[in-house]
Amino acid sequence: MILLYVGPGLGLGAIFLFLLILLIIIISFGLIIWIPIKNFFKRVLKSVNQ
Repeated sequence: MILLYVGPGLGLGAIFLFLLILLIIIISFGLIIWIPIKNFFKRVLKSVNQ
């Protein structure tokens, strides 16, 4: 028989780790999308101001 009880500490740690990794992935995708948009608006505003 395999005992599957991990206790509250390990369970909460696993949930926290999963949420942390998910948050890092979401922020990474956000930055990948945000940086080209920011550079595009810099170029547009620079051309408008000239």
